[in-house]
Amino acid sequence: MKLNLIKSLSASLLALCASVPLLVNAAPALRMVVQEGTSSSGESEYSTRKYQQLASVLSTYLKREVQVTGLSPSRQFDADPLRQADILIARPNAVAGMAIQTLGYTTVVGLDSGVKSQTVLMGPPGLKKFIKSPEELKKLRFAMPPADSEITREALRMLAGMGVNPDALTVYNVNLQATIPFALENKMADVGVVKSDATVFAKMTAAGHVVLADGEKTAPWVMLANKKMGDEQVDQLRMAVMSMMNNAEHKAVLQNIRVQNVVDVDPKLYVNAYRRYSLR
Repeated sequence: MKLNLIKSLSASLLALCASVPLLVNAAPALRMVVQEGTSSSGESEYSTRKYQQLASVLSTYLKREVQVTGLSPSRQFDADPLRQADILIARPNAVAGMAIQTLGYTTVVGLDSGVKSQTVLMGPPGLKKFIKSPEELKKLRFAMPPADSEITREALRMLAGMGVNPDALTVYNVNLQATIPFALENKMADVGVVKSDATVFAKMTAAGHVVLADGEKTAPWVMLANKKMGDEQVDQLRMAVMSMMNNAEHKAVLQNIRVQNVVDVDPKLYVNAYRRYSLR
């Protein structure tokens, strides 16, 4: 009886010892950081919750825990939290370009929303006549995201191309694009600046606003990987995201964050966007 008990305890101890190296040698969690920019519908906590399901699915594919952290839209170009990530999802092209050019990131896949992405000026149909005249444009009040955001700099370049000195404009800055309809509804501004692939665009269209002017088409938002991960792990990550599109349940996870397709992208598109952003 004692011998059988000793054998049983020994077997249990051996099993426990055998499991210890696995725990010690387990790969640390991958950190996925998300920067949605002013297209986000909330602050960092919102993005953390929104992308938690994606992190869980990627963990299954990679056989390694993926932890997600959303970043504040008001700190788009803060390099410190960006450089600490293994995986970066960036909506603003210029943020992705900065990460590629200065922080050692490489492209994994483009995340295509299925909607043409460009900066647009929106307002009541009656304002279309004002767009044709620089002098009339100066009379309008514009609601835009923060002055240092990619979309606002692009909008100011558009208006400069229409013959208006940006310094002569009346601009009301808001933290998120989602706030812009409120500014127009309450007569705080005449024209709102948003992205055509942001959820607020559909809301403004439903409210009767129209596109008064639009900018150049931009690249899709993108998933990047820190080069420190190594080529093999970056390829595994790429294959994981692509494989999600072939699984109905996992594809739905991507669709829940408004990704309709996964595409190859040229990193130059994002680097060029960052260079344009840096001109002002």
